[in-house]
Amino acid sequence: MDTTVRPQLQASGQPLAQWLRLLWNAAPPLHLDSASPFIADGSIHLPAQPRWQLHCAAAAHAAAHLVYSPRRFAADGLVPTARALLALLEDARVEALAMRELPGLARLWRPLHTATPASGHGCEALMARLARALADPGYPDPHPWVAKGRRLFFLDEGLGLPALRTPAELRTAAMRLGHDLGQMRLPFNAKAYRPAPAYRDDHRWMWAADQQAAVQPPPLPQPLPADARTEPDRAEAPLSQTVTHHPEWDRLIQRLRPDWTRVIEQALPTAVPPPPHTAPREAAPEPSQSLSRRLLAPLQALARPLAPRGRAADGERFHLDALLAWRIARRCGQPGDARLYRARQPVAARSTVWLLVDRSASTAAPLAGGGPARPSVLQVAAQGAAATAQALQALGVPCAVAAFQSSGRQAVRLQLLQGPGAHDAGALLQRLQALQPGGSTRLGAVLRHATARLCAGRQGARWVLLVFDGQPSDVDVHDPHYLVDDARHAVQAARRRGVRMACLTLAEHPAPQAQRIFGRAGTQTLADLPALPRALRRLMA
Repeated sequence: MDTTVRPQLQASGQPLAQWLRLLWNAAPPLHLDSASPFIADGSIHLPAQPRWQLHCAAAAHAAAHLVYSPRRFAADGLVPTARALLALLEDARVEALAMRELPGLARLWRPLHTATPASGHGCEALMARLARALADPGYPDPHPWVAKGRRLFFLDEGLGLPALRTPAELRTAAMRLGHDLGQMRLPFNAKAYRPAPAYRDDHRWMWAADQQAAVQPPPLPQPLPADARTEPDRAEAPLSQTVTHHPEWDRLIQRLRPDWTRVIEQALPTAVPPPPHTAPREAAPEPSQSLSRRLLAPLQALARPLAPRGRAADGERFHLDALLAWRIARRCGQPGDARLYRARQPVAARSTVWLLVDRSASTAAPLAGGGPARPSVLQVAAQGAAATAQALQALGVPCAVAAFQSSGRQAVRLQLLQGPGAHDAGALLQRLQALQPGGSTRLGAVLRHATARLCAGRQGARWVLLVFDGQPSDVDVHDPHYLVDDARHAVQAARRRGVRMACLTLAEHPAPQAQRIFGRAGTQTLADLPALPRALRRLMA
């Protein structure tokens, strides 16, 4: 941080709040009103006039807790030493996750760790040395207790991967380390203890008053000011929401990051929203009956149950091949197979389809690079989704329709527009037409969520059909290959579970990112709505 910012930083929390928003797209309330850092009710309280580096380190550490930590820990059964160690391990865990996502934070935090073997062998000194050992892989400490803490904490110290991921694992490690301190007969003054280094908070937020054992999910990032929002959410606020965490594939370490993304599914609205007021542009036509009828043939395979096969000695219908073979055998003087009826086998259930519509900010552009009079990508996607859902409804195939967008890994929003058993084509069309483009496209999380919903539902073939503009992106990802590889991993995992994945890319030319994610056979490029039947026929083949 430039030195010219320091006077403003000490006088007001505004520059610091803007800095935190750049880090995590979160703006927690900041108060410069305390003697030492602490977190309360989602707000960060900092000393009024500290050193500027300490100020930034304290704010970043507190914000990391708001992003990565559970809201409460259970303190029942923990002695004061184990509670202090549990807090220390949670501090190290959130900083390790933050430094993996934002490596520059290491240059902010590590210089503030000053504990060394010369600090002594008391309980507080050993905790400070352990805190430094967990924050700085390059710090050597000869004490066996510190080395044990390092071994318990890291899955791979070279990569900075913590092995302790859940509150239960942190609690177990804290109790083991606390037991060792007790065996060393080291006194611990819980009232006088302050976490080291000084930029770390006092952990008052960790301990629930009612000692609930259930850990709640982390809070949502604070909303941005009204003038900085990318889209209005007046229709989203009153809807009930369910929050689900999903892993994400990190191509650099070739591993899944557990519970890395949070998908917020908004329930189906009870009222149909009015269409938005948009700038003058040629309106995309409503899905005509002719288009829906043309989609019946390509989608017929999804509605066709498997025919019963096999032969039986009795039944309701003759098996024609068996009857013909028996007649030929009798003409040849042989007894033949007397199983002349179709076997009574259960008929396989029909398919279930989840239709996902991308409503990110990039879908506001005109389709196929046309002029301002052309309908937008989102408008064409809405019309195509409505026509497809109408055709599936006519075929008796359950179809759920949802629109999605994201604003960072903690805010992947999925808006349910039609449930699998719904049949109101008019209401669905109005909901699709009311969609507003905004946000980004974190595709892997959405595909994993739809896969989980499908696998938890009825039997039969399962399909996910995605309609998007061909390019995954998000505000907190700068590697152009990261989200593509994550989405590809999600598609491969879904196909291993028996879920078929297909993609319609709304663009003038094929998108290489979409082809890498879904494969050439699972991707079709759609430059105009009349080409939809041909594209679906190729995807269903």
